[in-house]
Amino acid sequence: MVSADGTTIAYEKSGSGPPVVIIGGGLNDKAMFTPLAQSLSQQFTVFNYDRRGRGGSGYGDPEQYTIDREVEDLVAVLDAIGEPGHVFANCSGGMIAIHAAAAGVPMAKLGLYEPPYSSPPLNGDEVDRLKALLAEDRREEAVTLFGKEIVKFMTDETLERFKQHPAWQAFESMAPSCVYDAIINDRYGSIPHALLPKIAVETLVLSGSESAPWIQEACVTLSEEIPRARLLRIEGEGHLFNQQTGAPLLVKFFGE
Repeated sequence: MVSADGTTIAYEKSGSGPPVVIIGGGLNDKAMFTPLAQSLSQQFTVFNYDRRGRGGSGYGDPEQYTIDREVEDLVAVLDAIGEPGHVFANCSGGMIAIHAAAAGVPMAKLGLYEPPYSSPPLNGDEVDRLKALLAEDRREEAVTLFGKEIVKFMTDETLERFKQHPAWQAFESMAPSCVYDAIINDRYGSIPHALLPKIAVETLVLSGSESAPWIQEACVTLSEEIPRARLLRIEGEGHLFNQQTGAPLLVKFFGE
């Protein structure tokens, strides 16, 4: 399908039943959510899509980028379905979904896993440094900058383990998309208090008990300020969404 600005958005459709759309977070492509899609497809028709800049989707224009471009991408997916679908959004994908829901984009229900609001602020030059590395195709350094200094899910201690993990090659292939998530983190990282009361759709906010206190507190705020929201904390889980644990919770919520 094609988004409003002409960017191609790739998706995979599976299963049968009411529609569910999956939106990934930073350095997520649709392949990474195959286990969740397979679980949900037992009861739902799943639309698992690549956000712009990764997988089979087009890159778009980072110089014209705002979060509204990704809201338009989600709208393109929902329009292709032809009816309001349930939406599950992971990490920064949740920030996109919140903007969409507040703008009145039709959804049946909304599930969120730890939108990273209130994250530690950037120093100010990270996005420009990231763009410079990508302009020289220095993808390993770009992913490292994104992971260590922008979203801060890597440390000096864990970096080498990440580089040995099979996912690292996928991370490097998606390196250009880091610009988009860096911009979301930089420009839209504060809790959007003015938007949350505008969300009319029933919402489930999921959070891991082992995640950083600031992200857990942000999830509490979302559950309190979105009118039809509730919070569910998953014991023993951190910021990396456990698809095996989370799938039954989403099946129950979307099926109620």
